[in-house]
Amino acid sequence: MEGIKYTRVEYSKTYNLGNYENERIGLTAEVPEGTDMLAAYNQIRNDVEAAHDYRKDLKNFERAKEIVSDSQNHYGREVIRAEEVINKFYDKYPFHRPNDVEAALQLAEAPLIEHKDAKETWEERY
Repeated sequence: MEGIKYTRVEYSKTYNLGNYENERIGLTAEVPEGTDMLAAYNQIRNDVEAAHDYRKDLKNFERAKEIVSDSQNHYGREVIRAEEVINKFYDKYPFHRPNDVEAALQLAEAPLIEHKDAKETWEERY
């Protein structure tokens, strides 16, 4: 009897966002024969975690941009913290940096991620 041959690996996780909201992120990857399935599983799990972290970081980044753009209505320390959040975000995700052509070209090589909002799916069905 031969061993089992796996051809793909799949991982998904549901995150509680608070306010009775959840976010489910899942990835499926086709893997070539001979691939270490545990390594493939760890990679796809790390990619799901990175996607969740990115969405969380993007939300904080957008809020920080609002604070900096309306600095007259915020305390000085809030503006300083917001600027720090923006700089850390650009360091972590350089393709978001305005006019960074090299980082944008690297993004073009990244795999596409399909996002499907459960609310939109529900509205389509009902």
